[in-house]
Amino acid sequence: MKQNAAIAGYSASVFLALVVLAAFWGLAEQTSALSWQAFNDVYLWRVLRFSLWQALLSALLACMGGILVARAWFYLPARAIHWQLRLANLCFVCPVILVVLGCVGSFGTNGFLQHLSPFSWKIYGLPGILLAHSFLNMPLVARYAYLQYQAIPASYWRQGKQLGFKQVHYWRLIEWPMLRNRIAGLFALVLLLCFGSFTIVLALGGGPKSTTLEVAIYQALRYDFDPLFALQCALLQLLIAASLGWLLLGREQQDTIRHQQNLTQTPVLGGAARLLHYLIILAYYGFIMSVMAGMFSPLSELNWRDLPWQQWLSSSLYSLSIAGQSVLWVVLLGSALLWQYASNLGLNKGIKRHKGQELLASVMLLAPAMVITTGLFFLLMSRGDISRYTVPLVALINALMSLPFYMRSLKPALNDAVKQYGRLNQSLNLPALSQLRFIYWPLLRKPLSVALSLCMVLSLGDMGVIALIGSVDVTTLPLLLFQQLSSYQYASASATGLIMLLLCGLIFYLLDISLGRHHAEHR
Repeated sequence: MKQNAAIAGYSASVFLALVVLAAFWGLAEQTSALSWQAFNDVYLWRVLRFSLWQALLSALLACMGGILVARAWFYLPARAIHWQLRLANLCFVCPVILVVLGCVGSFGTNGFLQHLSPFSWKIYGLPGILLAHSFLNMPLVARYAYLQYQAIPASYWRQGKQLGFKQVHYWRLIEWPMLRNRIAGLFALVLLLCFGSFTIVLALGGGPKSTTLEVAIYQALRYDFDPLFALQCALLQLLIAASLGWLLLGREQQDTIRHQQNLTQTPVLGGAARLLHYLIILAYYGFIMSVMAGMFSPLSELNWRDLPWQQWLSSSLYSLSIAGQSVLWVVLLGSALLWQYASNLGLNKGIKRHKGQELLASVMLLAPAMVITTGLFFLLMSRGDISRYTVPLVALINALMSLPFYMRSLKPALNDAVKQYGRLNQSLNLPALSQLRFIYWPLLRKPLSVALSLCMVLSLGDMGVIALIGSVDVTTLPLLLFQQLSSYQYASASATGLIMLLLCGLIFYLLDISLGRHHAEHR
């Protein structure tokens, strides 16, 4: 069994390495015209400065706001906290183009909040980018910070109460030391995600002043066809993202996993502090709900007699086809790597080897999707018409983007299953298929349903890859929605967004009843 697992794991690793090498080969083929003089470009460095600046501001806003929300959740009486944490997860996996639509529908020139407000503002540019990034990332930080608050030992709070701590003392001596390591890793993750943001900046950037490296690559290849400038942006993107990703992975390895505890010694808030925490919660949910309302507020202006049914049908089929192929790639690659990981649990050499394979599987954190896409674009472009490779190539790159989420969703359940039944399997010497059917499958089917739903929704909602290498014959739902937004068809865009949301909900529901719910009832 270990031999078969090793063959599967190494085959998946070799395939991932070949994809990365092919992308780098495609980039390397274009470097003949590259020189240090080419980097002496004022516009290039201005794009780089804005990329770093918007990512830094977005990460700071997400982390500061997330900590404030998590602290309010922790100190106030917990009401439906389970659903609040679920909402935080849904915000993070929400298709990015839907978030753009929500920001425009709420805060845009014709948004309902602008009509209610006595003064006006501009959403395009840095403000809109920060709003959209905050919606996606602040709930993620709030969720993890809240779980870290729950892990603080009750004895710390008792000692603080005995010593007469005030709120500032609790924060400085108890809360921040416990949050610091986790928030540092989350800050790096959000910074990395925002630095590689494409759809938000493309839709809400508003012009050359608000352009990031990924958007510059897209513009250089799709509009100007300037491969040299695209290559310069890709190399800078790769260098900075790889450095940030390496620091992030290093930080994650130092973090320890803390288990939740029942806390009964939470400090009692005074009247003013309690009011402040309620205002924070009110502002947080007001922002989240306003963006969600903005996604569908233009539906009231929709002309129901002239709907683009044919566009919706073809775009939905293309989106589902790409998402299905992407999930198939994820299952094949991720399951092979996890099989080898499970067979090596308890062996130091095997665990160290798996860390290297996991690093390879997280290639999209170290080398952003636009960099890999650019390299493969150059490679295929020099060998013929790239349009025939559009759908499988988009599916493959979307799979590489989803692979880290798939593996991290299944690894905790796999660890528990191996710890509980690993020795029993060795003593009974069960065949691999029997182990999977009778032991691991009942324990893994619920997290598997969540992982597959997440991967499929992420692929269905992605627009960056298809926007770069897509042809006029292949239009997915996110790309159709972006085209409608660009032509100011807000009502049609809102209807397209509603179709996307219904498809995402249907995917979660079908996978839950087919994989997850039976497991819950069986238990």
